[in-house]
Amino acid sequence: MWKQWTNALLGLWVIIVPFSGLSGSALTWTLVVTGIVVAVLALWSVQENAEECEEGGVAHRQMQHE
Repeated sequence: MWKQWTNALLGLWVIIVPFSGLSGSALTWTLVVTGIVVAVLALWSVQENAEECEEGGVAHRQMQHE
């Protein structure tokens, strides 16, 4: 749940940053770092969801065979 809130806050940050007065390379690096953080959180969330599906699928198949 906290990852979704973090993504939402980072999304708002990306909207606000261009109006913050940063320019040139400072703005570029801020957006690059923000993009990396969003991508890492998204990939982490996908991995956790895949693991939960695999665990649930195994448990479901075991129950069917018993």
